Amino acid sequence: MFEPLIVQLAVSEIERYAQGLMEIIEPLSDDQLWSVEGGIPNSIGTLARHLSGNLNHYFGAGLLNNGYKRDRDLEFSETGLSKARVIAELAAAVEVAKQAVAAIDEERITQPYTTPCGREYESLAYHVLRMLTHFVVHCGQADYAVRAIR
Repeated sequence: MFEPLIVQLAVSEIERYAQGLMEIIEPLSDDQLWSVEGGIPNSIGTLARHLSGNLNHYFGAGLLNNGYKRDRDLEFSETGLSKARVIAELAAAVEVAKQAVAAIDEERITQPYTTPCGREYESLAYHVLRMLTHFVVHCGQADYAVRAIR
């Protein structure tokens, strides 16, 4: 079956895109990190925090049952955090995703899956692939935002 490989590759790609996002964030000032200049709806900092929350929610709470409690509204409303904190949160969230995938029983990957918020998927593999596409879309938005603020 290809599903276990797909899940592993999806999380490897999440890690790769997260590294790219951290590289985008690193040269920014704290003001640039939270800027919405150029008509962008969400700052780069907000996008990074949203991705961190998403990984912690779906991989941490959903797969590891680690007790993570998501505050999605806060991901979009809390600004002004330091660049170092945003990067550290993202790096830690990626580690949670990697731990979750390493802990998945291969049989579970092909089984129907219900997320912590009740959304049903035909398989856990499909859900993980969806997490990758969500991550990539927001990384693209962050890349665009960098261009808008420069």
